[in-house]
Amino acid sequence: MNLIKKSVCFTLLIAMTILLSGGIVVAETPREKGRKIMEQVDALPVLEKSLNQVHLQIFNAQGKVVFTKKSRGARYYSDFRDKDKRLVHTISSFFAPADDKGNGSLTIEVADDDDDQWIYLKGLRKPKRIIGSDKSSSFMGSDMSNGDLAPRNIDESDFTWLGTESISFKGKKIPVEKIEAAFKSKQQQKDYGVSRAILWIHVKSGLIFKSEQYDLNGQLFKTNRLLSFKVFKNKDNKRVFMLTGTEVKSVIRGTKTIMKMTNIKTGTAAASVRSDIFKTSFLTRRWW
Repeated sequence: MNLIKKSVCFTLLIAMTILLSGGIVVAETPREKGRKIMEQVDALPVLEKSLNQVHLQIFNAQGKVVFTKKSRGARYYSDFRDKDKRLVHTISSFFAPADDKGNGSLTIEVADDDDDQWIYLKGLRKPKRIIGSDKSSSFMGSDMSNGDLAPRNIDESDFTWLGTESISFKGKKIPVEKIEAAFKSKQQQKDYGVSRAILWIHVKSGLIFKSEQYDLNGQLFKTNRLLSFKVFKNKDNKRVFMLTGTEVKSVIRGTKTIMKMTNIKTGTAAASVRSDIFKTSFLTRRWW
């Protein structure tokens, strides 16, 4: 009997010691883990500035190319070293085909507020601000929406970890985390036309190898597949992974758009990218 009492006391002593020393490990919930993963991705290094050319190939439901559009673009991060302060700015100008030459777009990320997003169509002769339901509208006739091009603040969404999987990419198996993302705000869901999205994301690079978007009725309406990427070094000699090719499909219409990024310049080669060019006035002026 004394041996039993001693055994019980010893077990209780161990349990109390573990408890007091913080040794009890409480499992993360799927939502906590999803949030943690997205915080890791959000903290990855970025390039301060870059220049590029973008080719958009727009296919009809029969698989035929109906439009090929070309633009030049610039990207700039303010406070690029500080993940909590950095804000991204992008501007683009189309130069082909002739009907689109002179059209452009501008996005300015704003801290703790809606992004300042504009589009310039030469037929309108003035920049138009993208607000509300405009975010779900097609970008330049492609399968991408205006909202797809806007930066996303992770604080605006809830994330749920759905598991670890592997994706085949150019003969290799890539480990990815499957994450469900949903805007916290019902108004944002309505504006973007997206109730939730499923992301297959590689945490170390931040690359999303595949994604699915579901409409307000919960129906899958758009898919996205990574086609290519490149690795660059930023000013601090840290590796930055950049998407250079993607395929966007409209599940409902059967159309698709392939985006390819070429002639990418960074660092001193992108010296023309300055913080002061990200203004609506530069949508009708030469900045490159």
